[in-house]
Amino acid sequence: MNLSKYVAGIDGLRAIAVMTVLLFHTGLSTFGGGYVGVDVFFVISGYLITNLITDEVKQTGMFSFKTFYTRRIRRLFPALFATILLTFVFAILMFTPQHFQRFGREVISSILSVSNFVFWSESGYFNTASEFKPLLHTWSLSVEEQFYLLWPAALVFLLTRKSRSAPIIAIVVSGITSLILNIVVTDGGIASAGWWQNLMGEKASDTVSLIYFFTPFRVFEFAIGAALVWIPKAKEQTLKLDLLMVIGLSLIFFAVFSYTEKTLFPSYNALAPCIGAALVIYSVNAKYAGWVVRNRIMVKIGLISYSVYLVHWPIIVFYKYYTKINLDLIEQLVIVTASLALGFIFQRYIETPFRKSANAKSIAPKLGFIPACGGLAAFISITAVTVLTGHGWQWRLSPLPAGVAEQLANSKQFHMDQYGGADYPWKGWISGGQNGMADMVVIGDSHARHYATGLDLEIAKPLNKSIYISVYGCMMLPGMTKIVPGEDHDKGCQSALDNALDVIDKSPNTIVVISQFWMEQLVSAAPINTKKKILNGTEDDGYRFVTEKLAELKTRIGNRQLVIVGNVPGAGKSDVIGCFSRPRFFSSDCEQHLGVKEDGIPTISGNSALERFAASTPSVTFLNPFSVFCENRFCKVYGDEKVYYSDSFHLSKAGSVVAIHAFKDKLVSALNHSDSLRGNN
Repeated sequence: MNLSKYVAGIDGLRAIAVMTVLLFHTGLSTFGGGYVGVDVFFVISGYLITNLITDEVKQTGMFSFKTFYTRRIRRLFPALFATILLTFVFAILMFTPQHFQRFGREVISSILSVSNFVFWSESGYFNTASEFKPLLHTWSLSVEEQFYLLWPAALVFLLTRKSRSAPIIAIVVSGITSLILNIVVTDGGIASAGWWQNLMGEKASDTVSLIYFFTPFRVFEFAIGAALVWIPKAKEQTLKLDLLMVIGLSLIFFAVFSYTEKTLFPSYNALAPCIGAALVIYSVNAKYAGWVVRNRIMVKIGLISYSVYLVHWPIIVFYKYYTKINLDLIEQLVIVTASLALGFIFQRYIETPFRKSANAKSIAPKLGFIPACGGLAAFISITAVTVLTGHGWQWRLSPLPAGVAEQLANSKQFHMDQYGGADYPWKGWISGGQNGMADMVVIGDSHARHYATGLDLEIAKPLNKSIYISVYGCMMLPGMTKIVPGEDHDKGCQSALDNALDVIDKSPNTIVVISQFWMEQLVSAAPINTKKKILNGTEDDGYRFVTEKLAELKTRIGNRQLVIVGNVPGAGKSDVIGCFSRPRFFSSDCEQHLGVKEDGIPTISGNSALERFAASTPSVTFLNPFSVFCENRFCKVYGDEKVYYSDSFHLSKAGSVVAIHAFKDKLVSALNHSDSLRGNN
């Protein structure tokens, strides 16, 4: 199948790939699986690079690596450098020191083509949110560039062997091995293996991020494209090609419209869009259906697809960073249009001139193109290093309120450092515990742990109480687990609960405090025996199930006091602290604008259900965070010069103290009730 010459339909396929990614990233819910466009790009790259190498080896008996890599640099790096430089300017003007400092690491890793490793290392529950990472999308470029680094040498070696079948055998074996690795790593068993935990450390359980970012788990996508080179080309336009084109497009759009961010990916789910892309490439000359990818509009978009991909994500990040809101439909369409327009400008005035040898030499006549690229890369990297070492260039800021300045001090990532549970264990003693008995046992998820600071400072230390905590990222109730593709939470969820129950059983007069992000846990919680999610389509059904499980927990702990903490109102935005610490160029009156209206907060009805259960059940107390943070139907996220949330829904250390201080009387009452039981005994 010789398609070394330009084939317009492949650019049409690129258009499909970039548009699905663009529409997905702007937040159009219909395109929930639009991220598969990246995988379509991988298939195209696998095919084109393999086809180029095999043609050159067949025609000349050798392969010029110098020419190949010079072409790749001309193709990729000028537009990438322009994107990084433009992004750098906006980051200087808009980013907080924390976000700007970590942006410096983004820049360096993008230039060195290792950003997929960096973004994997930052992934996880307490990761800096993606909307603060304008170069996040460069992870896919790093994967491609790592493929370009390894595949040509391996393929040339195989092509120059006597065995004609060696290359295709190697492609098939590597592709199958890569796919099997995806499945093995995410089957749930490896995450709990001792050797795996020793190797991966705290990232051992995050196998979903591992297969998403790491090149070995993407090899099968490149291999699907590469294998096309050995499939004989159809000799004429037949209905068979039209049928294959329809099937290929259907597979791609099936993934685009049916997948979501919760779909395990890539793994076996990537086969649909990747095989679909391969079928489209094979049948690109289909007489009728081929028009979809050969028409002038699609081809034009395909020609600018690389530049559109580069510029679209920074546009989204900086727009949302400035407005501090989610995009509405008009804004989404404006961003799509702006991305296409800027992509056209980049393609015409940056990509095209540098891709042609004569133009590239005229642009850098003294140094030469490659040395000039190296010099620019060094300049950008050195500047980024000063951002890293200079704490995000804090000279850009206006003076901060004293309390905010204290919160920001020594906080590299505000959420990680100022989260209410920071510096406290997921499982262990918040305070005391010398005799193994607890006055209070706290269970739940991270919304239980975010009260740790307040419990320590308001209850444990002043009242000399022993407090034990055991939390896990699931709905910690008897017989429950969490259903997430590629993850196995059965053991972790029940182990955390059993651990807490062991301490409870040893502490006859303890009180039990359970706090969850109830709304979020309802989405993925399931009984461990059925593995069927409990939501059943309505929030009321979900909370009805939850209260039944809470009654079961109450029975399990006997006459001990059970304290249920409801959902927090939330901050309404993920970066409250950023309002104060943004550069003076784009500062705003944070004290006047921070907060969220109580009307429409989805957690209110759930809290009401929990409150009704507590009111009707002896020895059960309900604590409502809305009563702490909301007044006159407005929920505040800032007070006394401190921010109450470390991200959208987790309380900061300051917020934790405010909440527990407000709950203190009820908690002390529950503790005193336990003390009276101890006296009666």
